[in-house]
Amino acid sequence: MKKKFLLIMIFAITSLNAKNLEPVSYWDMQNVSNPKVSPSNELIVFSKRYIDKQNDSFKNEIWIMDIEGNDKRFFATGSSPKWAPDSSKIAFIESDENDVQQIFVRHLNFQSESMITTSEKGIKDFAWSKDGQYLSFSSFNPYKTDWKIDIPGKDDNKDYKWTKEPNVVTTMHWKSDGSGEYESGEDHLYLINSDGGPSIKISSIGMDYVGDLQWIDKKTLLFTGNNTLNDLETSWKQSAVFTLNIENKKLSKISPEDGVYLSPKSSKNGDKIAFLGHPSKNYSSVAFDVWLHENNKNKLLTKDLPSTPGELFWNGINELIFDIDDRGSSKLISLNVSNKNLKKVIEDFNEQFYLSSVTENTFYGIYSNSNRPGEIATISNGSLNKLSEFNELILAQYSLGDTTEINYEAPDGTPIQGWYITPPDFDKSKKYPLILVIHGGPHAMYRPSFNYLWHQFASDGYVVLYTNPRGSTGYGSDFANVIDNDYPGEGDLSDLLAGVDFLTDKNFIDESNMFVQGCSGGGVLTAWIVGHDDRFSAAASLCPVTNWISMVGTTDIPAWTFEWFDKPFWEDPSEWLDHSPIMRTGFVKTPTLFMTGVLDIRTPMAQTEEMYIAFKHAGIDTTLVRMNEEWHGTGRRKPTNWFRTYGYLSEWYEKYSE
Repeated sequence: MKKKFLLIMIFAITSLNAKNLEPVSYWDMQNVSNPKVSPSNELIVFSKRYIDKQNDSFKNEIWIMDIEGNDKRFFATGSSPKWAPDSSKIAFIESDENDVQQIFVRHLNFQSESMITTSEKGIKDFAWSKDGQYLSFSSFNPYKTDWKIDIPGKDDNKDYKWTKEPNVVTTMHWKSDGSGEYESGEDHLYLINSDGGPSIKISSIGMDYVGDLQWIDKKTLLFTGNNTLNDLETSWKQSAVFTLNIENKKLSKISPEDGVYLSPKSSKNGDKIAFLGHPSKNYSSVAFDVWLHENNKNKLLTKDLPSTPGELFWNGINELIFDIDDRGSSKLISLNVSNKNLKKVIEDFNEQFYLSSVTENTFYGIYSNSNRPGEIATISNGSLNKLSEFNELILAQYSLGDTTEINYEAPDGTPIQGWYITPPDFDKSKKYPLILVIHGGPHAMYRPSFNYLWHQFASDGYVVLYTNPRGSTGYGSDFANVIDNDYPGEGDLSDLLAGVDFLTDKNFIDESNMFVQGCSGGGVLTAWIVGHDDRFSAAASLCPVTNWISMVGTTDIPAWTFEWFDKPFWEDPSEWLDHSPIMRTGFVKTPTLFMTGVLDIRTPMAQTEEMYIAFKHAGIDTTLVRMNEEWHGTGRRKPTNWFRTYGYLSEWYEKYSE
């Protein structure tokens, strides 16, 4: 009855007060994720993120509700909640008084919580033992720095204000976007009583990374790790699947010898282990297949998937369930490990469902579509049922534009998929300004899911176009890898412009008022487009790569950058320069806004500054916005920067509108 009344109330609000979307409501948006069903099949724990307006930050909370989606209530502050095997407690990650990530445990029947670990470097991943007596976790162990310079003249009895010791760098990958400079060291595995106390190290070999941690039985851990420590190779191409016997500390690699493998998942009784991987490392982007480890042998279960599956879940003895990106949708797939039969859980499903828990043929996850952000939902017997509506009351007061799928061909015949959002009360007999939005990656996939910024532009009167040019995921490995050693290039450029042509042919686009924008890989292609085409009235290139040669020495992903070219630039710089947007400066006529986070080390600020200075010298109308307290992106870390991003973009386009 309560739900019915709420729906009636929402309908009334929609009917009486519908209006165009306003930026101010972004403050009220909430994000839910990771619903996990208790082993007793009675409760669901999930994560919820909201904006702390006063402190300009995002807050992470843990909530619980019953299995039907009722009685939603706050549980704790933190993230990564995991049920104890007996469903009586939940362990989670939260910062201690020193802002170090620790494991906390809270009993469902008590208000207080206990900090279980006291790790100096923080917790990376953790897992409950089968009986709930122990927690295993991974944590970082720093190396000791041997190279220190002795400075004479220091008196130990005096308080000197000398400069801190320098950081001595000996590796190629020594920093990471979002956190800054690495400390040299390795990950190790530990064991601690779930009631607290001292922890013990149970791994004898350190690894570059430890994740996907879980227990197979009472003495064996299963995880993804990387012990090759090859600093000249991209880290994610060194992953393998391991087991560790906690009694004798025997480490066993169970994935194939060649290739890259990750995301293992043990069956309930531990006799089968499924994981993802590929036998080759010679790719820029490839769809990983599903593998099965049984009776000490590995078997390939899938081949030529449209993209890499999400997390694997066992449903009974012989069935795996996972979500997978496929032509603009995230679809739920069933895989029989005995006969390798693949089937869709819901036929003709073209929206988004991200799986996070499975129990008794009911699948729990996050569902979203083009007009609503993600909410907790279930899929059972081929039907979808929403269990939450945290954002409905806010969004119900607005009229949102429609999202329409398009399919077209590039000049060379390559099929391309995309979508466009029209303004509310759209009239196809009128002319509307256009914004082409380009995704990053470049190996990523746009989809018809809710995006507040795009809907805000549509409510402002723009048609928003977004497509998946070659290089995108979700269309098979060949489509993704075609841009290898050719990025940015003629192919992705033609794909994007053909989408604009397709839409202008519909006669509702004002071709004198067209704009283009993108961030990261989208920023690269935006800068590339204005160097090759002048049809846009203005452009906005956010966090771009503009000069590949200077990029490789300053980014946190140098190995990845080298992989894009046949030869290093000191052997042949021509390829590096030919694909650098900055080298097209002399052809640019389009007023271009540049915007990048000052902390960004994925596409470092210097990349933006280089092209901005080149444009200024060339007499191109340009402006540089240096977004404070942001890493890669312009409005991800600080909510106020989302508003600034929208404001700068909106006013830039208005400035050049006819």
